[in-house]
Amino acid sequence: MAVRTTITIACFVFGLVLIALNFLSLPLTDAFRPYLLFAGIGLLLLGVVLVIARPRGGEMPASGDVPPAGDVAVLEPSAPVAPPRAQVTLLVGGNGASAPSVRWYHAAAVTTNGVAAPKARLSVAVRGEQAGVQWRWLAGGRDVDLTQLGARIPIVIGAVGESAEPIGSGWVVPFKNWYLTPNATSALGPFLAPFIAGVRHVFDVTVTWDERKVAQSSSASFELRFWREPTSEPRFIRVGDRPSYRDQVGGLGELRDKGMALRKEGMMLPLPALNVWLGRLTSWTSETRALIAEVSTADSDYFGALKNFDAPLFEGVRLHDERHRQALRELHERLSRLQFFMKPGSP
Repeated sequence: MAVRTTITIACFVFGLVLIALNFLSLPLTDAFRPYLLFAGIGLLLLGVVLVIARPRGGEMPASGDVPPAGDVAVLEPSAPVAPPRAQVTLLVGGNGASAPSVRWYHAAAVTTNGVAAPKARLSVAVRGEQAGVQWRWLAGGRDVDLTQLGARIPIVIGAVGESAEPIGSGWVVPFKNWYLTPNATSALGPFLAPFIAGVRHVFDVTVTWDERKVAQSSSASFELRFWREPTSEPRFIRVGDRPSYRDQVGGLGELRDKGMALRKEGMMLPLPALNVWLGRLTSWTSETRALIAEVSTADSDYFGALKNFDAPLFEGVRLHDERHRQALRELHERLSRLQFFMKPGSP
C-alpha cells in the first residue's frame, strides 16, 4: 500500500514539474520543449489511473506489510488418526455336550470389526452365588487373542435324563443336578444347584484386555431357565434378547402335553367337574399365549383368535352343553396351532 501511494504522488509531482518547465523559457529546455508538455501530461494521467484502479476494499498488502491478525486464516495441524480399537461381543455359544441326556451351555466372545483383542481374559459371576473360581476359556488357557473366529466360554452343565455313563470329558453328571464349568480341561466344577421348577440362574460374563496400555472390557449376562419338568429342554439365552421358539421348546412342549391331557379329560368329563375343567382350560390358554408372546405378540394374537372350523369329536364323547362342545373344539384348534409353532423350522 505504501509503495503504491509513493508512485502515485511521484507521478503528479513530476508531471506538474515538466508542464511548468514547458512554459519557462530556459536555454537548457529549449531543445526538449516539444516533449516536456506531453511527458508531463502523461505522468498526470498515470497518477489518475493509479488512483482510480485502487481496490474497493483497500490496497492489497505489499510483501513487506503485515495484515491485521483478524484477516488471517490460521491452519492448525490435523491430529493423528488413532488406530481402531477392538470391539468384542458376547453371544450364546449353544450346547457343547454330545450326550443326549446332558446339556453343557457355552457363551462365545467374538470381535466384530476385524481388530483383534490381545490376551483377553474372562470372569464369570453367578448372581446370588459365591463361585470364587478363576474361569478359563474352553481350550484351557487363561487368556486368548480374540478374533472374528471367536472363542467359547464353558458356563454350566447338567443332566436332563438318566445316564450312568460319563460324558466325553470323563465327568459324571447326575440327573437333575447342575454344575459350573470354570475349567473344561480339569475336574467337574463346583455344584450350582439341583433342578427346581421355574428357577432362573443368571451368569454375568466379562471379557477384559489391554490396547496400547488402556484397559478395555465387554460384558453380557446369560440366563438359564428351568421349566416345570427336569426332562424339559432348559432355556439358555442372553439377558435382554428376545427368545426364539427353539429357546421356548421346553415350555411349549410341557404346555402341549398339558393341553392334550385336558382334551382327553374333557371328552369323558362328569357334569359336576365341568366348571372346574373350563377354568383350567382358560388358565392353560392364557399361559400358552404369554409364552408365545415372548417370541411374537402377533403369533400370540393368532393363537388366541379362532375362526369357523369343524374339529373332530370322537365316538363316545360325553357333551354336557354348548359351552362344553365349544371349549373342546377351541382346545383342539389351539393344539394344532401350537404344533405349528414348535416345528423345527420356526424361528
